[in-house]
Amino acid sequence: MVNSIKKAIVVFYMAFAFCCDASVVININKGVMKPINMVFNLFDAADSVKNEFCRVVNNDLQSTFLFRLIPEGAFMQILRGVDQKPTFHLWKTINAQYLVNAELKTDGDQLRVAFVLYDVLSEISVGTFSASGNIKEWRKLAHMVSNSIYERITGEVGYFDTKVLYVAIQQQSKGRKIHRLAMMDQDGYGHKFLTDGNTIVLTPRFSPNGREFSFFSYRERIVNGRRVPISASVYRYNLTNKKTELIANFEGMTYAPRYSPGGNLLVFSLSRRGSSSIYTFDLLTRHLTRLTKGQFIDTSPCYSPDGKHIVFNSDRGGTPQLYVMDADGSNIRRLSFGRARYATPVWSPRGDWIAFTRFGSGGFYIGVIHPDGTGERMIASGHLVEGPTWSPNGRVIMFSHKDYAKREKIFSVDVTGYNKHEIPTPYNAIDPEWSAKNKFL
Repeated sequence: MVNSIKKAIVVFYMAFAFCCDASVVININKGVMKPINMVFNLFDAADSVKNEFCRVVNNDLQSTFLFRLIPEGAFMQILRGVDQKPTFHLWKTINAQYLVNAELKTDGDQLRVAFVLYDVLSEISVGTFSASGNIKEWRKLAHMVSNSIYERITGEVGYFDTKVLYVAIQQQSKGRKIHRLAMMDQDGYGHKFLTDGNTIVLTPRFSPNGREFSFFSYRERIVNGRRVPISASVYRYNLTNKKTELIANFEGMTYAPRYSPGGNLLVFSLSRRGSSSIYTFDLLTRHLTRLTKGQFIDTSPCYSPDGKHIVFNSDRGGTPQLYVMDADGSNIRRLSFGRARYATPVWSPRGDWIAFTRFGSGGFYIGVIHPDGTGERMIASGHLVEGPTWSPNGRVIMFSHKDYAKREKIFSVDVTGYNKHEIPTPYNAIDPEWSAKNKFL
C-alpha cells in the first residue's frame, strides 16, 4: 500500500493471521473488569527507536484500561526476535496472560516491524503481524501494532492510528482569543495548525472520505460592549491542497455542518428571522433543501450511519430536547424526555447509540441513548462538558471540558462510562472531531 500523501509510509505491508480455536477473552461492553496482563517484548538489534516505540504501544493499550503492561524489569526471559519461541512457564511466573514477541529491523531509511502474539496460558500462537515503512513514520507503525493487538484480543476494530480535528484557543492580550483549526493524532501527538486565527472557527467535521472537512467560521465586532458575530458561513478545508473554500452564501446564519454518510450532502442549521431550521445542501448540484419548518430553534443535525435518519435538537417541545426524523424531514419523533436540556447529538458509527450533551440545574453531562429512546445514561460529568465525538469503532467518546479555572481541555471516556482521561493539547482546546479509521491524510 502506498500512502497517498507520499511523505508518510512509502511501503506498507500487513499480515494478521488468526488461530481459529483461540477465543476472545475481553468483553469491552462490561463496565468494570480486571485488565489483561500483557507483555510487549521488543527486540531491536540496531536500537533505532525501541524505547519510543514501546512507549507508544504501551500507552495506546493502557489508555483503554483493558490491558496492564508488565514492565520489562520483571521479564524472566529476553526474546531476541520473532523466530525465538518463548519458554511459557517463565512468563506464567509473572502472571502474563498474553505475550507479544516483536522485533524491529532497519534497512536504510526503511523500518520493518513484526510480531507473534501468544496466549501464554494455552501456550499457542494466536496471531502474527508485519509492516514496513519509512523510519520517520515509526509512530504510525507503532499505532498499527497497537491496533492489531487490540483487534485480536477484543474482536473490535482498532483506532490508534486515527486523527482528531479540534479548535485550539490561545489567549492574547486584552482578553482576545485566537481560534485556530488544528489536527492531532488521537493520543495527543503530532499537532498541526490548519488556519491562521483571523476568524472564529467552530465545529470542524470530517468528510467520510477523510480528504476534507467542513467547519463554521465567522468574524465578530463589539456592539454595546458585547461580541456579535458577523459574516457567519460554512466552509470546507481540503487536506490535500490545504485550501479553504466557501461552500455557499446563504441568507442568514449557518451553524453545525455535518456530512451525509455518502459525502455528497451537508446538513446544517440555517437561522433566519428569529428561528433556525435544518437544511441539506447538495455539494454537486448546489441545491438547498429545507427539512424542518416552524418558529423553532432546530440545530445540531447528524445523520445515522446508514443515512436514513437525522438526529437533531429542538425547542419545539418547550425546552431543547433530542428528536429523530427521516432523512427527507418526515416522521419527526421526540427521543429524549428528561427535565434537563439536551444538545449536540451525534450518532455512533455502529448505529447503536447517540451521544449528547445534557445540562440543567444538575450540572453538565455527556450521555448516550439508543435511537429508539431507551437506555439513556450519563457517562461523564463536569463543569461545562460538551460536544461528544465517537471513535471509529463506536466504543470511545471524546468531548470538551471547561473547568472552573476556565481551562478548556479534551477528554475521552469509553461508552461504559469508565476510563476518563485527558488528551494533551498545547493550548486550550474544544470541539473535537474523530476521523474514521485509516481515512485521513
